[in-house]
Amino acid sequence: MEMRGISPIISAVILIAVIFAIGALVSPWMFNLIRETSNETASSTINEVKCMNAAYDFDTTYRTYGVGWDFSTANNTLGVRIKNTGTISLYNFSFELVINDTIVEYLHAKRSTQRTSSNPLKPGQTAFIDASFDRDINGSLTRLKVMNAVCPNVYAEQEF
Repeated sequence: MEMRGISPIISAVILIAVIFAIGALVSPWMFNLIRETSNETASSTINEVKCMNAAYDFDTTYRTYGVGWDFSTANNTLGVRIKNTGTISLYNFSFELVINDTIVEYLHAKRSTQRTSSNPLKPGQTAFIDASFDRDINGSLTRLKVMNAVCPNVYAEQEF
């Protein structure tokens, strides 16, 4: 009994058809992946370039190096006066408090003094931003970092 296989031409046609079928199934997914990755990379790059022009610092004419605080009451307060020294608008400020060289608190600015995307801290402007909290703070404020949501890697920091 003679066994016969598929002819080489038919097997080549079937192989090509399988490759095209796999390509037809994978190509939309691959196209979307490439498009999304490209858009994310472009957006990230644009933000990094924009943030190269972001800068702000404490207005040292206010209290101690631009910072005022009172941790002696039940409702502790913290206030800063900052000046936008960069060329882009900044908003959504938050604070990182370091007490006795230990990070103890992350605070968001009060709604009444917070800068928002519709009311940002524009280049050249100075603003007072404050926060209050009820956590009992024991120790001395040794460092304060003021951060923003527009360029998270750009912040103002003051040591005491």
